[in-house]
Amino acid sequence: MRRAAAPGAALVAALLAAVSAVTASLAAAGSVPEPPTASADARLGTLHVTSGIVVSPSAVDLRGVWQDRSLPCSVSRRLTVKAQIYFTPAGRPGSMRTRIGRFRTPNCAEGGPNVGFTLTARQVGYACPNGRWRPGRLSFVVFTTEPTRGLRATASLGWRNAGAC
Repeated sequence: MRRAAAPGAALVAALLAAVSAVTASLAAAGSVPEPPTASADARLGTLHVTSGIVVSPSAVDLRGVWQDRSLPCSVSRRLTVKAQIYFTPAGRPGSMRTRIGRFRTPNCAEGGPNVGFTLTARQVGYACPNGRWRPGRLSFVVFTTEPTRGLRATASLGWRNAGAC
């Protein structure tokens, strides 16, 4: 007998499938390395909270979602998403940018984490003249919290961008 996958696992799988589809379409156009990604899932009873990070050459998605299969899709909950980007250029002191948002989002989200932030390298001040991430060490962290039950999923990703501006 086959066991059903946990709801959070389905969200993570959907996020990774979306990243794979985008990467495959870009790879068809030329040789493109797979973007760095990370995800995290926390569970309390039937409630799942998931955080996801997807980095592109000039932006990052820092998002969260909740899901509870024991509740109808019409139910909404509040989520707090805190996104942090730490940047350390080679040989210089680092800096951090933080965004915090409170969102009301429905159950049964499709396609993975769906509330949070898409931040470009230009928006946070870490861009080369062409808009791509500056060379250095980048660390991305997203905390997704369901405040009523206090459930939090924390995803983090470290990435060394060795490219030149």
